[in-house]
Amino acid sequence: MPNLWSVGCPRIALLDGLGTKIKTLSLPAPDRADGVTLEWVEKAYDTDLIDGSESCRRLGFIPVLTLKYAAYNDLIRTSALTIGGLDGNMADILSLLSILDTAPGYLKVSPGPTSGGFVVNKTVVAAMGISGPVTTGLQIVLRGGGICPTKVLGAW
Repeated sequence: MPNLWSVGCPRIALLDGLGTKIKTLSLPAPDRADGVTLEWVEKAYDTDLIDGSESCRRLGFIPVLTLKYAAYNDLIRTSALTIGGLDGNMADILSLLSILDTAPGYLKVSPGPTSGGFVVNKTVVAAMGISGPVTTGLQIVLRGGGICPTKVLGAW
């Protein structure tokens, strides 16, 4: 799938138990070529009918967002964002890792500054390396929990 969000920073929000945003953080822009990938996993169930024909009931789609960073450089400031874990800031690597450790349903992600988002049910952080102040080889996979009726992200 082409990189539709190559301009701008992804956003991540911490939610309370009712789904209200406690704070929103920006992330540095991922790699240009394939840094942001949004996939839609189809959820359906197939059954074989008595006459041998097949029946399929499509329930919807679950979004899966993959962010790749050859170098997660949280020292680069974009526009007026400052670095740190406070609301409205850009997430430094330690803040990001602690936020990604949040329980399912308490995190919302958006692939870009103007696109919608989804509530995260599962987070996978691939192995990464540290090279001085910059984290290298970081890959984050964020999978939604709710089934979307169409391949459109919900309101941010």
